[in-house]
Amino acid sequence: MSIRISEFANKHLANVVRLLTEEYKNSYELVPFSEEVLLSQIRRRNLKILVAEENGNVLGLVGTRLEEHGEENIMWLAAQGGPNRKTVENMLVNEVEKRAKSDTISAGIGEGSSKIIDWIERGYTLNPGWLRMCAKLDNLTPIPRVPKDINLRSLASGEEEKLVEVINTGFGWRRLEVGVLEKWRTEDPPFSEEWIHVGETDERIVSAVVARPDTEYNKYLHLKRGYLGPAATLPEFRNRHLASALTARAMNSLRNKGYDSVRLGTSELNTSSIILLKSLGFQVETVRKVLRKQRSIS
Repeated sequence: MSIRISEFANKHLANVVRLLTEEYKNSYELVPFSEEVLLSQIRRRNLKILVAEENGNVLGLVGTRLEEHGEENIMWLAAQGGPNRKTVENMLVNEVEKRAKSDTISAGIGEGSSKIIDWIERGYTLNPGWLRMCAKLDNLTPIPRVPKDINLRSLASGEEEKLVEVINTGFGWRRLEVGVLEKWRTEDPPFSEEWIHVGETDERIVSAVVARPDTEYNKYLHLKRGYLGPAATLPEFRNRHLASALTARAMNSLRNKGYDSVRLGTSELNTSSIILLKSLGFQVETVRKVLRKQRSIS
């Protein structure tokens, strides 16, 4: 086999769409791949795509993005069926590992997928993953009581830096950068500061939950669903029902805007958050396990 791996170009577009459609046709709530969808996802997610070619024929592709916490994440891996499929996939993964700027490579795979074995054979370790949770917005959600010195409200204009600070401090790493509100306004209309729910005390924002339209899924699957995240509370203000109160407030706001459901993602390890969310009506829809490999740096 004389396979060449190169960066994605417009000439690959149709074949990449075909391979992705075949690979992920049974995925949960699949947004149908088209040239428009593919280019939109590359732009929104800042994806990098490599393709494997032989004599001008696209045999496979891999799509990656550098996560905010510095991990290189493999989001897509697809190859043409046949006896050389695994060989092509392995070549693409090896190329990602060579080019990665991070010392950690990860991939998310649906719980129970047979492909988990393939990743383990490549030297990846199975880790706890992410729960995708969803709740119906049939009725208003009761808002838990919070301490009297905490005021619940929407983010005001000019408070972006305060939001970025509380989210990043709550996460323990730089989850957001200043400028993210304009990005969300562009990508997720009719988003505005009003969609961000905060807890304040002594003119200090100490907790926040961001709500947005679930834009891509709403557009292509004809849904009326909102999305929650990111959300964070400063460590010294946890265990005061702020997260549950702001989540309930965000759910009610989405319902009042005409949305009939809401989804979010949370770590399998975040048991306290899972318990909180279930108490607000969320249910687990899917689980994606995370496989990680430490890149050898010579």
